[in-house]
Amino acid sequence: MVEKLREILLTRYIGSMLIALLCSQAFIVLIEKIAQTIFWIINDQRSRSALDSSHSSFAWDNLIFSAVTGALYLVVAYALAQWLYPTDAVCRSKATAKQR
Repeated sequence: MVEKLREILLTRYIGSMLIALLCSQAFIVLIEKIAQTIFWIINDQRSRSALDSSHSSFAWDNLIFSAVTGALYLVVAYALAQWLYPTDAVCRSKATAKQR
């Protein structure tokens, strides 16, 4: 069953599209978090005044959650790429082709 799934993912190019989708999703999470952090810094600087001592704290839990989410996307994409396109099989096929 797993080999049939692997064959379908390879022959229909679904696997490569899925890897690209996972990598792009990780990139989107990264860009979103950078933009959110920049907007928080700008908003925090604008809201400060000489008389106001209150200061909103940075949402570190959201940053950590986004970093873990992006890392998981990349790990799954890498694992899927290694499963679909193993590098040792490519090296072996090149070596046998040279011997012929």
